[in-house]
Amino acid sequence: MVLRFVPMLMLALGAALPYGVAAQEAVETKPEAKPWQGKPYGFLNAEVEYADAKGGATPYRGRGRVSDGNSRIGLQGSFDLRQNLKALWQIEGGLAYFDQGGVNDQGRTTTLVSRNTFVGMEHLRFGRLVIGSNESAYRSLVGSAGELGGNLGLTVTGLDVWTNTSAQLSGSADSVFSRGEDRYRNSAHYDSPDIRGFRGALSYAFDETLAAGRSRDRYALALRYARGPFKLGVGHEHRKNTGVNLESMRQGLGFHVGAEDGVATNFYKALVGVALPTKTYLGAGYEYVTYGFSDFLPPSPDEFNGQLVVGKMKQHGAMASIAQGILNRTTIMASAGKLWSLRGAPFGAWGDYAAWQASLGAKFAFNEHVTGYIYATEIHNGPTQNLNLGQSPIYSNQLGTANAYLAPGNHPRALGMGLLTRF
Repeated sequence: MVLRFVPMLMLALGAALPYGVAAQEAVETKPEAKPWQGKPYGFLNAEVEYADAKGGATPYRGRGRVSDGNSRIGLQGSFDLRQNLKALWQIEGGLAYFDQGGVNDQGRTTTLVSRNTFVGMEHLRFGRLVIGSNESAYRSLVGSAGELGGNLGLTVTGLDVWTNTSAQLSGSADSVFSRGEDRYRNSAHYDSPDIRGFRGALSYAFDETLAAGRSRDRYALALRYARGPFKLGVGHEHRKNTGVNLESMRQGLGFHVGAEDGVATNFYKALVGVALPTKTYLGAGYEYVTYGFSDFLPPSPDEFNGQLVVGKMKQHGAMASIAQGILNRTTIMASAGKLWSLRGAPFGAWGDYAAWQASLGAKFAFNEHVTGYIYATEIHNGPTQNLNLGQSPIYSNQLGTANAYLAPGNHPRALGMGLLTRF
């Protein structure tokens, strides 16, 4: 339904875009078009660290390890079709867990097209439309891992200055902040052109499995404003027939979200970042989430037919970062984030689902392709919360299986150093 309006949205935005002298000059000064353009890209990112997690029923004893920092490789390019119009393509695969031969601690592997892989069209006035597998607007336009968008941590300075390391605070369901970020499969994505500093985006993902006859379609909307060193963004993500797994909570396995018929989960986020002339970056973000849940109460002496109880849990999260450049190539960085009580939780005290995380360290750019860094991070989970380390989570139970998990109440910590090489 949403996609039906994408062409109309493109035309409306195109009509709103100023197309006077400035636009004509942009066309006239454009270099001679090439019929085909393409290039490889990617990076390898490895860390040597010491990690542990104590506090819960089954602690993770301290040990050294080598961790992968979300490494990847890809090919991208375009074909010029006519003036101001080109076709786009991209193939991207993860090199994740290359330190373990491409297999993670849950026995999962990655493939050549495991990341952003799509085809599409882009017009100077009407924007870009791509189809395939791609990061949702909630991540690509207003993500915490780059300059308000994308997953470029350590290569640029964004809200989460530690993205693609064990010290990151955002970007996954097990993070303190921006828990609604994801990559959409079977999806279509539209990005508008810049209009006086504003840019909008829309993503929609189709669920082809229709488990139990219900679809789990998802969509995301985002709006970003950029003016010089100042950037501001807001986003919303909706997940249909998705909610909290109450059985997991009952069994003491922690807080997990998955397929739940008849309910929905919604994320709302706002970010702001500014780069000061003193080589200082300041960023802050806020996220509000409503998690649906449903629970069947069996028959009882007071209720002979049983009941289906449907409700919502609500949670707030926030984070802030600072990065200060010193000398020519060194940057000192710190981030802190907090996840507040899970209001409406039917099991346990609401405050037991709270958590906080803090990360501190520095990076050194040897040149534009090689960066070294050191870091220390700690997560403090409430008795029934199980947030985990960033790109290399640790598991205290069922390690090496698809059901591996971190015991609720454990407090993951890591101290390490890393080297990122990009091309």
